[in-house]
Amino acid sequence: MKLEFDPEADAAYFEIASSEVETTKAIEPGINADYDAEGRLVGIEVLSVSKRIRPQSMDDAA
Repeated sequence: MKLEFDPEADAAYFEIASSEVETTKAIEPGINADYDAEGRLVGIEVLSVSKRIRPQSMDDAA
């Protein structure tokens, strides 16, 4: 498993397997899942990462 982040694209990719991507399907806007030829999950791409992360408040830290 590997995580890559591209700050210029503001995108993250979670590679689950090193298989070749055959198909990509949108899970929800800005989140895509990649599958190999057998339909197994290969990775997940998250776009606009900085907009999805909310700062942790002091109440959340406890």
